Amino acid sequence: MGLEAHDGSGKSTTAMEIAELFNGSVFFTNDETKQKRSAIYRNKSMTHLEKMHAVEKTYEEENLEFHEKMKEDFVVLDRTWYSHTVEENVMDFLDKKTERTYPRNTIPEDVIKPDFVFQIIIPEDERQNRVKERGEELTPRDIRLNEDSIYREMLERERERFGCTTLRLRLRDPAVCALRAAQVLLGNPAIPPLKISVD
Repeated sequence: MGLEAHDGSGKSTTAMEIAELFNGSVFFTNDETKQKRSAIYRNKSMTHLEKMHAVEKTYEEENLEFHEKMKEDFVVLDRTWYSHTVEENVMDFLDKKTERTYPRNTIPEDVIKPDFVFQIIIPEDERQNRVKERGEELTPRDIRLNEDSIYREMLERERERFGCTTLRLRLRDPAVCALRAAQVLLGNPAIPPLKISVD
């Protein structure tokens, strides 16, 4: 399964909590891959289409790494293909005033395809406080996420359009979020039978 969320929503910690509930593991995108994608997005010599193909290639490479490393039956993805496509579509609409680059929620054949994807949403003031507590230098995207409510809301709606199930919490509580996610998964007939750990 996969998780999507705005930065500071507790996604990574929630991923670990969910994995623990089902005796699984978490697959995190490695730093080298993150840097490679960032370099592609910043590259001004590439056309938009070239960038999209290059980013997709990094997801294909990540799929190979995933199948080499992950042996558990239950794995939580800290981010999914939708992290890329949702962002591109929202920028297409808001900034470029063009049609969506990814009009459908299909995932390319050689990219990891989660059986289920959640979107975590927490109160915005709490999310921003968490980001501030990190003490990290904010990127232009971080600043926009903090200041542009239309941008934030469009990201949330686009994730839902792509089929993400929203978990809306009153507090940033990864343990509670994990239990909510487990409840949805255990009650979904499309998900193979799962055994929860109650240690």
